[in-house]
Amino acid sequence: MDQKDRATASLLKRVLVSCASQAKQYGGCVAAKVPKVERDMCLKEFIALKSCMQNTLRGK
Repeated sequence: MDQKDRATASLLKRVLVSCASQAKQYGGCVAAKVPKVERDMCLKEFIALKSCMQNTLRGK
């Protein structure tokens, strides 16, 4: 694994650890809607996950 791959893996690990709760809520929402998943059904959960990921990447 080269330096760039390690940095990417480390960043992904940090995001997943920091946003595990939001990812679980979003995944649970989507899973509960299968097979009738439609756009924006879990928008509130998606926005919370996206915000967490962005804040983690910004170092906030």
